[in-house]
Amino acid sequence: MPIRADLILANRAYLDHEAPRWADSPSPAGSGGLLAAVRPIIEPWDGSKGTTWIGAGLGRYDREWTDERGFELIETNRGPVRHRRLYFGSSTWAAHYGEVSNSFLWPLVHLVREDLPKVTGYYPAPAAPTDGDWASYVAVNTAFAEAAADEAAAANAWVHDYQLTLVPRMLRERGFRGRIGFFLHTPFPSLEVAQPYLAGAAGRYFGEVIRGMLGADLVGLQSLHDLARFVAAATRLPGVTLERGGVRFDGRFVRCSAYPVGIDVDDVLSVATSAGPPDRIRAAREAGLPLVVGLERGDFTKGIPERLRAMTTAYRAGARFAYVGIAAPTREGVRAYEALDAAIEREATRAQEAAFAAGCPFANVRANVGWRDVVALQREADVVFTSSLADGQNLVPLQAAIAQSVRPARERGVIITGRDAGVASAYAGFELDGLATVDPLDEGQMVHTLTEALEARPGRISERFIGEVRSRDALAWATRFLTDLEDAC
Repeated sequence: MPIRADLILANRAYLDHEAPRWADSPSPAGSGGLLAAVRPIIEPWDGSKGTTWIGAGLGRYDREWTDERGFELIETNRGPVRHRRLYFGSSTWAAHYGEVSNSFLWPLVHLVREDLPKVTGYYPAPAAPTDGDWASYVAVNTAFAEAAADEAAAANAWVHDYQLTLVPRMLRERGFRGRIGFFLHTPFPSLEVAQPYLAGAAGRYFGEVIRGMLGADLVGLQSLHDLARFVAAATRLPGVTLERGGVRFDGRFVRCSAYPVGIDVDDVLSVATSAGPPDRIRAAREAGLPLVVGLERGDFTKGIPERLRAMTTAYRAGARFAYVGIAAPTREGVRAYEALDAAIEREATRAQEAAFAAGCPFANVRANVGWRDVVALQREADVVFTSSLADGQNLVPLQAAIAQSVRPARERGVIITGRDAGVASAYAGFELDGLATVDPLDEGQMVHTLTEALEARPGRISERFIGEVRSRDALAWATRFLTDLEDAC
């Protein structure tokens, strides 16, 4: 019998309905690393078995598409997905999502090596939730746990990410008889680095986050570094003891392991072989200059100001290249992002002035870009420049490797990634195969790595690197996690 996820619990739905049902306008599937990673493991619903996705109902017209309990069948190119939406009041959701998840937990979990609020000037200090905000986080997690507990026949429940950390323990307390897996797509922080932001209530709430995760039979982290930091934090809690392969808590063994996430290789390859050259690169090609591309969400974890600052220095030092930078808007309305926008604007203006003085095309925009253009830009780039200060994995380098695989080996580019992105540790040893690792906080190293990459040093994207990305794709990742979840019990 094939391994499958019976229940997938995620903060977001598989898709949001932004058109009314009568319009007969199909809603596109959502985007983001989580959906891309789990999509290959979803088993079509045949009327009695398959995968059920439980997510929040955030689309404008979601209620028109669901029954009174929030259920619907969503048609996909892989078959129907049984889907349940949970609906929340605006104030409850704002506190859960904007305050606890993204003003407290998101900046906190990325503090893996440096006190980023102190060293960047724009990275927000994790904001301790109020009691009311925390109550909303608990309420949303409770609703997800109760919805999953309703599925009494499910053999397993796979809970995803930092917005739903309390669900595994809640689900166990409600008598769920299936296996419970939890996967954290973000990094896990170093307690030593995060300690200044864990005084008082913040520390108590973060302790509840860890206890909630320990309700699972299997806790998955992105990297061995994240695994070590999680186990170190968990074993500081009363009643948690270290055992080989995990920890013991509440009389149960909780298996803990690292599962670096992969990509849907076939999806990227299909687009890379069919998409035409994007209009955005025309100026670079006309100028005959190497093309540097930066693609990510406009997030304070991505090191965008640091990258722009390094490019300013590189231009002023005589480097000549075209740049296309696109940052997709993210978490709009979350107050933690206010300082980032100003920092990006300031550094982009300086970089643009330096580029123009050097006679080089330069574009840095904040926009949502279609998937075909994303892959086409990754394929055409001579340098794919990612610079995350910290990241769970960062799928862009993996996507870029596959997108570039359609080019002749001698024409492929180089990928730059931040040293504290999961991809840097997952693919350590591939530095001569087109994956250059850099410290985004070291401007001199950033400039040197960029100028070397423009000359395809220390090496172009190789068949060895591409083959490794293929072998560790999203299906392999999900299959390994679910197989270990079955074995964990």
